[in-house]
Amino acid sequence: MIVIPNWHSFFLASFQWTAGIAGIQGITDESHNLRKKNRLMKLWSNFSVWFHRIGRREVPVWFETSESITGEFQTIGKKLKILKLIPNPFPFYDWIMGFYERVSNREALRGPMLEGARKIVDVGAGTGYLLSRLVKATREDQEIVAVDLSQQMLQNSESYLSKHHQLTLRTSFKQADCRALPWEENTFDLYVSSYLFDLLPETELRQALKEMERILVPDGYAILVTMTTELDDIPLISRTFYQLMNGFYCLGYDKGRWNPIWRFLFAGYAPHCRPIALGSYLRDLDNMVMSYTKVSRVSLFPVRIYYVRKSHG
Repeated sequence: MIVIPNWHSFFLASFQWTAGIAGIQGITDESHNLRKKNRLMKLWSNFSVWFHRIGRREVPVWFETSESITGEFQTIGKKLKILKLIPNPFPFYDWIMGFYERVSNREALRGPMLEGARKIVDVGAGTGYLLSRLVKATREDQEIVAVDLSQQMLQNSESYLSKHHQLTLRTSFKQADCRALPWEENTFDLYVSSYLFDLLPETELRQALKEMERILVPDGYAILVTMTTELDDIPLISRTFYQLMNGFYCLGYDKGRWNPIWRFLFAGYAPHCRPIALGSYLRDLDNMVMSYTKVSRVSLFPVRIYYVRKSHG
C-alpha cells in the first residue's frame, strides 16, 4: 500500500513551527528592548537627581569652630611680613576676598532699610569695606557699631575708615562673639552682616541668628549676605551655571581638600565660606519675617542678599 504524504498538513506544521520560533524571538527582542529602555530611564532619573542636587548641597565647614580660624588672619600677616611682600598684610586679604565681595556688598545697601535706622550694628566687620559703605550711606545722626571676633580685623577696619577720612564719633568698634553679643534685647534698628553666616558651623549659625533676633527691635531689619544654594527662582541658564560653579567650589571645599593649594597661593589663607540655604534657617526663627531677597555674585559664585524684618511676636 502506497502512503501519499499529506503535504498540506506538512507545510502547515512547518509554518506553525517557524512562526512559533519567530514569535519567541520577537518576545525575546521586545523583552530585551524593554530592559534596555528601563536601564536608560533609570540612568536618566539618577542623572536628574544628581544634577538637581549639584550646587544645592550644603557641605559642612572643614574646621571645628569659628574661634579655631581667627588665628589664620595672624598667620597671613606673619608670613607676608617674613616674605616682606607688603608692610600690612590685611590689604592683601582685602584684595583676595574683598575685591570680589564688593559687588554684592554695594548691592546689599541699596534699599530703604537704612533710612529709618538710628542704631546700626555691622557684625563680622572684617577688613572694613562694608563698614565704610555704611558710613558713607548713612546720616550723622545714625550710630554704627562694628563687631568682629578678631581684634586684628577690628583694627584693620578702623584703619580702613581712617584712611578714607570716615572715622567719626558716631562709629565705634567692639570685639565680640556673634553668638553672644553684649547688648540687651531690642537694642538695634538694623543688623548688617556680610559673609559671616556662611562660614559658621550649623550650630553656631543658629546661635548667631537667635542673637540677631534678640538684639533687634520689633520692626527692625537685618541685611544678610551669604553664598547660596537657593537658586530655584533664577533663570535656567544662570541657575545651571551657578549650580555647576557651586558644585566645583564644594568639591574642593569639602573636608578642606584643596586647602594646601589655597594656603600656598594665599600666604596661609584658605576659604572659610561655603554656599548655604540661609533662608531655611531664617524660617526657623520665631519672630523674623522675610521681606525679600535678591541674587548677586562673588566672583563666579552665586550670592543671595536677604532683607528680613523682626515682627512684634
